[in-house]
Amino acid sequence: MKVQEPETILLPFGTLFWKVIGEFIINPLKQKTMGVQLREKKLGNGKISFYLDIYHNKTRWYEFLDIHINKNRPSEDDKEKKRLANEIKVKRQNELIVKDNGLIDRSKRKADFVVWYEKYIADRGLKYDNNTSALIHVKNYQDGKPLPFASFTPEWIKGFGKYLVGKVSPNSAINYIKKMITAMAVAVEQGIILQNPFHQVPRKDRIKRKPTFRHSYSLDDLQVLYDTPCKVEQYKQAYLFACFTGLRWSDVNPLRWSEIILKTIDSKQEWFMHFEQEKTEDIEYLPISEQAILILKERKKEQSDSGIASLYVFPLVKESDTEKRTTEKRVNYNLKQWAKAAGFDLKKMHFHSSRHTFATNILENSPDGDLWTVSKLLGHKSISATQIYAQVRDSRKKSAVDSLPKLNTKLSVG
Repeated sequence: MKVQEPETILLPFGTLFWKVIGEFIINPLKQKTMGVQLREKKLGNGKISFYLDIYHNKTRWYEFLDIHINKNRPSEDDKEKKRLANEIKVKRQNELIVKDNGLIDRSKRKADFVVWYEKYIADRGLKYDNNTSALIHVKNYQDGKPLPFASFTPEWIKGFGKYLVGKVSPNSAINYIKKMITAMAVAVEQGIILQNPFHQVPRKDRIKRKPTFRHSYSLDDLQVLYDTPCKVEQYKQAYLFACFTGLRWSDVNPLRWSEIILKTIDSKQEWFMHFEQEKTEDIEYLPISEQAILILKERKKEQSDSGIASLYVFPLVKESDTEKRTTEKRVNYNLKQWAKAAGFDLKKMHFHSSRHTFATNILENSPDGDLWTVSKLLGHKSISATQIYAQVRDSRKKSAVDSLPKLNTKLSVG
C-alpha cells in the first residue's frame, strides 16, 4: 500500500481547522444581530417581485419594494429595477448600522430643512399657525436657496433672529422660534441631527421678550359699542358674544346650536357650551354668561322670525374659505368701521380683542376672577399663557392704592 505524504494530509486538515475557527470565533464576533437580504417572490408568467428580508435585534420583518421584473427574459428596464432594489437594500443596511452605533446618517444631514419643515407642517395639520409664518420667513431669509440640516447652526439661528426682529415684533419672532425649536426636536428623534441647534445658542444671544399690552374694552366701552349700529348686525352679535364667552374666532364662526346645552341645576335652567376647541383640540364644557345668553336668545328669535333655520348660531360669520380666511377678513373690516362709528380707534379693533376683553373684565369685575379660573375659562393649557392679562387698568390701580388706610397726621391731601 502506498502511504500518502504528510503534506497531502495537512492540507485538508488545515482547511477544516480554519472552517471550525471561522464558525466559533469569527461569526460570534460579527453575530447575526443585523442582516438585510434581497429576496424574490414568484408572481407567475416568469415574473418576480423583490422584497427585503430584514433581521435586527432578534426581530425579523419584511419590506415589499413593489418592484416587479421578468426574470426569464429581463429587459434593460428590468435590469435597472434590479439595480434599484439592490440600492435600497444597501441603504437599509446603512441605516441599521448607523442606528446600532448611535451615529447620524450624513445623507440625512444634507436634506433640505425647508422641504422637511413643509412636510412636518402638512403631516400635523399646522397650516394656519405660527409654523406656517415661521416657514415663510425662513424661505425669505434663504432667498430661494436650500437649507441643509448641516447648515442649521447657532450662527445661522442668530442671523435669522436678527432678520426676524427687523420684520416682526420681538414677541412674534420668539413665537416663530419656539415653533421651530419644537420641530427640530422631532428632527432629533428622527435621527437627522444629534442635538437641537437652538439649545446651543447662548442665552445672551437669544431674542428677548418685551412686555405687551393687550387692548381690551371696558364694560362702559362695550355699552357704547352695543348702542352703535353695525353694517352687518350679526357681526356685532358674534363679536359681543365672544366678549362675554372668551371664544376665539376659530370657535365662534363654526359654533352650532347643537353645542349649546341647557341643563337644570338646583331647579334652575343653566346654559353651557360643549365643543372642541379648534386650536387646542380639547373638549370644552363652559358655562355661558347672562349677556351671552341674551345674544343667543336674540339670534334664535331672528332665525324664527326670518323662517330661515341654520345649524350655525352665527351663519353669516361661518368661514367659507379656511385657507384664505375671506370671511374673517370681511368681518374684521366691518368691525373696524363699527368701532370708528362708536368713536374708538379702529386700529385696535379686531375679532381677537374680544378674547382680551373677556379675560380683562373677568379679572377686574368678578370676585372669583383669579388667573387660574380665567385660564380654565379661556381653555389655556398652562397659566403662563394667561399671565399676559394680569395687567390691570389705571382706574383699578388707583382704586387699590386709595383703599390703603390713612395715618392720623396734621397733613392733608390737596
